[in-house]
Amino acid sequence: MTQRQDDATTVLLTSGFLAVPSLLLKFYKQLGLADEEMMLVLHLLQFRQEGVEFPTPDQIGERMMLHGDFLLSTLGTLQRAGFLEIGEEQIDLRPLYRKLAEFIQPKPKPAASSLDLLEKKEQNLFSVFEQEFGRPLSPLECEMIIKWVDDDRYREDLVREALREAVLSGKFNFKYIDRILFEWQKINIRTLQELNVHREQFRNRMPGSRQRQAQTSRQQTAPQPQRQPQGQAPEADGQENKYDAFYRMYGRE
Repeated sequence: MTQRQDDATTVLLTSGFLAVPSLLLKFYKQLGLADEEMMLVLHLLQFRQEGVEFPTPDQIGERMMLHGDFLLSTLGTLQRAGFLEIGEEQIDLRPLYRKLAEFIQPKPKPAASSLDLLEKKEQNLFSVFEQEFGRPLSPLECEMIIKWVDDDRYREDLVREALREAVLSGKFNFKYIDRILFEWQKINIRTLQELNVHREQFRNRMPGSRQRQAQTSRQQTAPQPQRQPQGQAPEADGQENKYDAFYRMYGRE
């Protein structure tokens, strides 16, 4: 009994091993492979390792104990899903490896637009300006940003907002941004909230806004026409209803 077990173990160890990428075993479900499809892939790898590039459905079915028609259907499904290619002389599994490589490769992050960067308060001011200008900042430009924050005491959110206005106006220079910040300081704008209030007041002072307000006021104060009681026709001013005289003449209510 022990001798037979040793012989079986020897046959097992000398019959060879199948080399399978560990990532394929780990992620085959995420790739969209069912268990039976994965087992079919393993048998195809085994046939290839044995030197059989194009195993027949009968050969595969003999090992998997499955009917040939089912295997043909499964192979067709894998081919349509882009997991393998069936040629004239081989079943190519390279599409499967390409899918696996794409799955494990880190997805590149989409490039953030300039205005998106301006929304991120944690983004460094220098990085925001460099992203917007598309180049590294010069030492003088870096000094100007430092001066805005340290010497002029401009809040960083106001500096970002000034850059935003410059971007929207198509003015890509530090002098324009410095002028915006100076004008805000001159009218005692110190915070982003005060800036928003100032913008709202400015919009309300625009001519179009005044016209809309006046029109709304006239509509609210204009006298509304009196509604006639339901079922009663309106009478003309100074004239009685034409039927009233008729009913009085003949003494009818």
